[in-house]
Amino acid sequence: MRIVQIGSYPVASDRIHGGVEASVYGLAQEQSKTNEVHVFDCPRIGGDNKIEGDGEVQVHRYRNDGSRQYQTSRLVKRITEEICALNPDVCHVHGTNLFSWCMYRSLIRKNQKVLVTIHGLVCVEKKLMLKKGVTLKRVLQFFYQGNVEKRFLAHLPMAIVDTEYVKEKVNEYPIRRKPKMYVIPQGISESFFSINCSADSNVVLSVGAIGQRKGHLLTVKAFEKVREKGSEAKLIIVGSVADTAYLHQLQKAIDESVYSKDISLRTDLSDGDLKDMYRTAHLFALYTEEESQGIVFAEAMASAMPVVSTKVGGVPFVVQDGTVGLLSNYGDIESFADHIGVLLKDEGLWRSYSSSAKQISNRYHWSVICNRIDALYKSL
Repeated sequence: MRIVQIGSYPVASDRIHGGVEASVYGLAQEQSKTNEVHVFDCPRIGGDNKIEGDGEVQVHRYRNDGSRQYQTSRLVKRITEEICALNPDVCHVHGTNLFSWCMYRSLIRKNQKVLVTIHGLVCVEKKLMLKKGVTLKRVLQFFYQGNVEKRFLAHLPMAIVDTEYVKEKVNEYPIRRKPKMYVIPQGISESFFSINCSADSNVVLSVGAIGQRKGHLLTVKAFEKVREKGSEAKLIIVGSVADTAYLHQLQKAIDESVYSKDISLRTDLSDGDLKDMYRTAHLFALYTEEESQGIVFAEAMASAMPVVSTKVGGVPFVVQDGTVGLLSNYGDIESFADHIGVLLKDEGLWRSYSSSAKQISNRYHWSVICNRIDALYKSL
């Protein structure tokens, strides 16, 4: 089968930024084992026009000559023509932004078979930002990007979502027609399944993009409460920088903490260095504000690491509370801190959750996920 994937693809496979890049990369690499796979990367400001090989995957890259990301839509006609020239059996579009919608409509007009995966919920994310403070930029993003997402979804006959949470939210959208949704999670790199976290260390690991939604500042506050109760734990925060202002806030909070010597912040790590973090850590903790799925939770579980997080979005559908970790209500920092403390002290509970996490993580193998996606391709 000749498959075309359309979505953000990492510039370097050892430095993957964000869940969409991780998903498109993992899916394409797995499918290329038995199929011919072409990935059409989202045009990048300052990028290059070229085709390059990444293993068995052919990656088509484009330069966005504009100064704004929405200007990628100018390249839709050209990209569509080049996709059609390949005569693909199926095209798979990732995301619900303007570029994805334009590509979907253009390919449908050319009578291509197209499947869409919804990655995150723009309306939900932008509404959360508005609640933190109303600015003209946030208002425009909420109405413009949210409207694009709703109009796109209203035209979809079917779509893949990664959790029941996303399915429920889309069904709440005020759109005339909802797509038929298939819940298929995002997978994780096969290499995580061969990692085993440390059963003996006192390191708490927090992985997520450095931005407000991932709640690293609140993770630091919770960690301080853990230390105040006598724990000798250490905290490592890892993530790509999504918000420079938030990065400065976070670094300042760490520098001013009484426990600053035991808190480290690492940004934009290579894939190898990131996996080393998973090997040395004992517990995963992320005070996230909203997630559609949260790939990092699956990575932690595959590494046999119990998880402490919040009861928001799709997190409870990935992290089974009381089985692989402990969840607290968003805003309840005391409970979050207590959960970290319990799993640092109670060896029996930690081992139980660790074993369950390793077992349950098997559902995130790309081979399992690809089989389900292939069945949808054949139904188009």
